[in-house]
Amino acid sequence: MTNTKHIRPAARKLGRPRTGAIRRTTDGKRWQAIVTLADGSQKRLPRGGFPLGTSEAKAREHALYLQEKADALQPTEEPATPRGAQSAADRWVEAWLADREARGLTSVRENGSHWKHHLAPVLEVRHPRDWTRDDLRAVSTSLDSKVIAGELSPKSACNVWGTVTRMCDDAVSHKSEAIRCRDENPSRDVRGPDRGDTKAREFLYPAEFLKFVECHGVPLEWRRIVTIAVYTFVRLGELQKLRWSDVDLERGTIHVHRANDRRTGGTKATKGRRARRIPIHPALLPLLRAMSEGQPATGLVVQLPSERDMARGFRRYIEAAGIERSSLLQAEATSRRIVFHDLRGTGLTWHAVAGTDPLKIQQWAGHRNFATTQGYLATADAVGRDGFGAPFPSLPATLIGSTFRQDFLASAEILNDFSGADGTRTRGLRRDRPAL
Repeated sequence: MTNTKHIRPAARKLGRPRTGAIRRTTDGKRWQAIVTLADGSQKRLPRGGFPLGTSEAKAREHALYLQEKADALQPTEEPATPRGAQSAADRWVEAWLADREARGLTSVRENGSHWKHHLAPVLEVRHPRDWTRDDLRAVSTSLDSKVIAGELSPKSACNVWGTVTRMCDDAVSHKSEAIRCRDENPSRDVRGPDRGDTKAREFLYPAEFLKFVECHGVPLEWRRIVTIAVYTFVRLGELQKLRWSDVDLERGTIHVHRANDRRTGGTKATKGRRARRIPIHPALLPLLRAMSEGQPATGLVVQLPSERDMARGFRRYIEAAGIERSSLLQAEATSRRIVFHDLRGTGLTWHAVAGTDPLKIQQWAGHRNFATTQGYLATADAVGRDGFGAPFPSLPATLIGSTFRQDFLASAEILNDFSGADGTRTRGLRRDRPAL
């Protein structure tokens, strides 16, 4: 008999009862029954036909029996989907992802990957309306097992858990009836995966920052990018779309109200959809004035390299500047290497060390929850203020008014340290010359 899991009751045809059908086998010597399944497909039974000598009347009687048996074994609940078809759960997830994408959320691709690789196998591709607390506990246990086996990092496991709990919450309270499908949240009171060791935030001390921006071995463009990222502490996506029209040099403020959309490369609202104005630090004003000369209002303040090269390029130039603190460049179980986003954390930590009002730090940073701001305050308390150095030091003149000779020497030194003899960024690959 056919596998009843592949019968779809929603596809049953109404009307007179089905009686089955018969036809000759390919050799013309036997009768074979044809039964119609609930999804409208037909199945030949049994394989090879009835025994030799079975009359037509007897074959029809057998066909009726097999058809009635197939109809009687229809499942009462929605069954698994035939191979190649899309399940109701997949259709729900597709609608959920489409809704998130329409709302401009940037985690859509990650959410889809979480469902495909970590959630669907555990939840057996069942519809969210059928999930139970035991199902969510099974997901949590599965994620813990993958962390122990080294297949996932604790951070990634928590991200997957965040996806499934958001699914549960939306299944209960979403505005759309196509997504809202249950009355109770099955993830409530269910413990998520273990978070593992908390990795320490990295930041630059003022002395390290000055060493970086004073180094002629670092391209002038990179020194200016790092300076603006620290002194304005905006997010990378916000810095990518910052225009000169947003910089009010007369009043000393920057209007942060747009960000880069990683999915499309276009423009979207800032994280949390909250525009904000931040004060320009007095030490940064001379640099912004020098950079803005002759620039159109619609021009970008900085031209950033590709996101793929941001962290690697930043660490490469940290080495070029002779900054040797190992925690910046070497990852361990409880710490990670510095990345470009840590420049935002550097500026916020400096404000905390300088004693800036915590509520102002929260507003300038665009933090929705004060708990996020408290993380930087705690870091400032942990490192202490004695020996930290003066936050937001005055910028060197070479950064503000660099000469052509300085730029040329900087470029030559970088090419000598980080490229092959032919000047390519990757040694021995002439095809990479256009990247220069």
